[in-house]
Amino acid sequence: MSVAPRRGLPQGGTAASVADRRFRRADIKPARRRRVLQRVWQIGRVVVVLAGLVGIGVMTTSQVVGAGVLAVDTLDVRGYHRLTAGEVEALVGHVRGENLLLVDLDRFRADLLDSRWVADVTVRRVFPSTIAARVVERHPIAVARLGAQLYLVDDAGVIIDEFGPQYRDLDLPIVDGMAAPASADRPIDPGRAQLVARFMESLAGRPDVMRALSQVNVATAGNVIVLLGDDPTFLHLGDERFLERLQTYLELTPALVDRGRTVDYVDLRFGNRVFLKDRQ
Repeated sequence: MSVAPRRGLPQGGTAASVADRRFRRADIKPARRRRVLQRVWQIGRVVVVLAGLVGIGVMTTSQVVGAGVLAVDTLDVRGYHRLTAGEVEALVGHVRGENLLLVDLDRFRADLLDSRWVADVTVRRVFPSTIAARVVERHPIAVARLGAQLYLVDDAGVIIDEFGPQYRDLDLPIVDGMAAPASADRPIDPGRAQLVARFMESLAGRPDVMRALSQVNVATAGNVIVLLGDDPTFLHLGDERFLERLQTYLELTPALVDRGRTVDYVDLRFGNRVFLKDRQ
């Protein structure tokens, strides 16, 4: 005789087995809840620690920034010769007393570059209270005549300063023809300035010839024209082999004097062929 299964119980199951499954499910849920709570607690402790460290960092930074020991009291500026210590102080002395960490080094550099004598500057902080700077000054190559005024210029065509008695120690020739076209955005033509620089560099080993220069003209592109001492003869030297061509003329001068020739100009640009034009 078969027995019909009770309603609500699976076939082959018993009340005890169903109760067992319910008991195990009830036992699992609190364990999971405890693990979640432990994880949240761990994360919370990490957040609290990090927040504390950030707070300490902010407080420390504020104390360091505000510390009087970091107030700038020394400006170690080197590399200048034409600039005076007073001029340097006038340009950047305003940073004294500022906090070293807050000094704008780009502005400091720009302030030094306001001097036309300064071509470049490197700047760094030296703890606890020093700003160190290295200056590269411009090197004048000639005295350029622009109209009725004379100016010191460098090899890039930058006007450094108006030429005056304070620069009498500079043994530089007066150069005509360096002016840029009226439409240019600068008064000195860079190409002509570089030509003059190469010419002057070629004479660096001959101070006797350098001293003999009385006038230089570069108005004609690619052609350096010079006068030596009291000699009224214009020498056309071109754009290379300057010293060699000057030497050729100096060797030729005694023969010209012996012949009593009054020469207007000598063109030395064509190798061994020298062209002379007598003065009318």
